[in-house]
Amino acid sequence: MFELVQRNHNRSLWLVCIMLGLLVAVGYTAAETTIPDSGPVGVVIGLTLGCILFLISYYSGSAVLLSSAGAREIAKEDAPQLYNVVEEMVIASGLGAQPKIYVIESRAANAFATGRDPGTSAVAVTEGLLTICKRDELQAVIAHEIAHIKNRDILFMTLLAVMAGAIALISEAVRRSWRSGSRISRSSSSRGGGQAGAIILVIGLVLIILGPIVARIVFFAASRTREYLADAGGAIFTRNPGALADALEKIVANIAGNALPVPEVAQGMLIVGPALFESHPPIERRIAILRKLAGVGKPSYKHYATAFHEVTGASPKFIPESALGEKPGVVAGPVGIAAQSAGYIAATAGQPGIYRREALDAVKKKAGYRVFLCSCGATIKVPPHFPKGQSIKCPGCRRSLDQCILIPLGRQ
Repeated sequence: MFELVQRNHNRSLWLVCIMLGLLVAVGYTAAETTIPDSGPVGVVIGLTLGCILFLISYYSGSAVLLSSAGAREIAKEDAPQLYNVVEEMVIASGLGAQPKIYVIESRAANAFATGRDPGTSAVAVTEGLLTICKRDELQAVIAHEIAHIKNRDILFMTLLAVMAGAIALISEAVRRSWRSGSRISRSSSSRGGGQAGAIILVIGLVLIILGPIVARIVFFAASRTREYLADAGGAIFTRNPGALADALEKIVANIAGNALPVPEVAQGMLIVGPALFESHPPIERRIAILRKLAGVGKPSYKHYATAFHEVTGASPKFIPESALGEKPGVVAGPVGIAAQSAGYIAATAGQPGIYRREALDAVKKKAGYRVFLCSCGATIKVPPHFPKGQSIKCPGCRRSLDQCILIPLGRQ
């Protein structure tokens, strides 16, 4: 497993170097085509902007992303069953740290992980995902996200996303300056209309126009291979690749017509991303590979590599030879925490909606709602600024609030 993470790191560093070179080139040509002989200044500005954005993302990126998605953190006492699923996969994967758990009130079924390392990581799931997934499917999605954290994907994806954003920012600023004046012609004429000036102008135009597109291609290329690795990890941690395939099918069916729950720049981090530009591998291919693994009792990276080759006809070069030699079960432990949780799991396995109710009740309470359980079994959620004097009826028995026997749920 160490070699797999190291290989992932080395490949990521090469992609970062490519993106850094593109950022320097765009900064240089942007300055040179705007003000003659100012290319070095453009390099400094580009690198400075990239460093500032990266430092912000490194230390505050997770908080910004989770806040922009409307995610709310929930504790173990708020939603013990969802917490139990995450805890199982942490132990099965050997992650060594418990990620924070967030829930997003969104009908779009999806999930993502964030954080620069396992100690600062978080897993966010949407209301839609909790609604449509059975326990084993939810477990498989969580395992996929835990694999991203274990493989140290998130830090490098954040860096690549920041550099792509910086390139797009510089390019857009230069294009606006071109539209507002005649800076290009002045740059050309200052060089006497010579061949060198014409070459710099052409290179500048190409980089400014195509730079953001190339940056996104590099970002998406990195994202695609990481999704395959996370799928493999999820199958190994759960020993149930069919559950992840089922979950992906449900997410794809749900995602049509529902807005994705995170900003566009971060949508490549979702378990199922946008169709535009295909930041993820084709979902049909991911599902087909997982279906090939369904008959394997204890999946390994070697099994995944074989299934990948059978489905795609290509060799999975993103998996190192050392990982292919790992014995099944070396990385993953048995599904479930321990024998003492078996009764708890069995008691809730047939209630797929219980995760949604429990987690959303917790989210509502975090938002200031007062949550009660009526004697009829229905849950009543009272908004924090509900008008005084206005009657509230139980959605179950239709009695008014003052006629119900109410039990406060959790901390109010």
